[in-house]
Amino acid sequence: MKKILLLLVTGLFALACINKNQTNEPPKNSELIQQNYKGKVQRLEEVPYKVDSTGKIGEIDSCCIFVAELNEKGYTTRWYNKDKKGVISFLRNLNRFDNGQFKEWNDTINGKKYRSMVLQIDNDGKYSGAKSYDSAGKVDGYFTDFKENEYGEMTAFKHYKTDSSLIGTWTAEYDKSIWLGSTTTDSTGKVNGTYKNKLDDKGNSIEFTSTIVTKDSTTKKVETYKYNSYDDQGNWTQRTEYENGKPIKVAKRNFKYYK
Repeated sequence: MKKILLLLVTGLFALACINKNQTNEPPKNSELIQQNYKGKVQRLEEVPYKVDSTGKIGEIDSCCIFVAELNEKGYTTRWYNKDKKGVISFLRNLNRFDNGQFKEWNDTINGKKYRSMVLQIDNDGKYSGAKSYDSAGKVDGYFTDFKENEYGEMTAFKHYKTDSSLIGTWTAEYDKSIWLGSTTTDSTGKVNGTYKNKLDDKGNSIEFTSTIVTKDSTTKKVETYKYNSYDDQGNWTQRTEYENGKPIKVAKRNFKYYK
């Protein structure tokens, strides 16, 4: 759920300036850093499994297998969700500027064009604007007032309709390049969503709390994570997810690395 939240709802927040150097260290704005991946990851597949009340693993939850593909610099080139038969339900293709920042992404759902985003950068290499497009290629919104931290992570923006009326704002905080939380507001400035991510000493998420506020209700959900295994690169390969203290899912990850 967190991946979809981050990539579908707040996908703008990642990637701005890059620290260009000649070492083997990945760029600060790459997904290798942001997602706390170890080693030169080429491909990641994360498979969710259903569990019973004791946490015992059952069958694959066929709706939500997540796959991310990265280039040799550590930037994601595309990611998608598929079922256990391999049928892709959601696909995002990503294009970037030379410094690694997002230039454009295009989304499809069940093979049909869904929406896209086109971003601009200024002479200093920072985001200066963005427009979103609907399935027909028509502009349906734009973004301004970007702010970034020293690691090139987006820390704030404003979202508008095409008639220039404000839809809302988004702000975030990070531990260097790893996301710690964000807050959204509506057009009146009222907070309608808060999201908090707590990390362990390895940089892995151990607790994710979301609070959604609507006109009639407030819904708070707390997810916690226990890590069961790691590969020889140090990436976790199995974890158990709990919601309000009850086991709800086990995720298994398989990595392919560049040589």
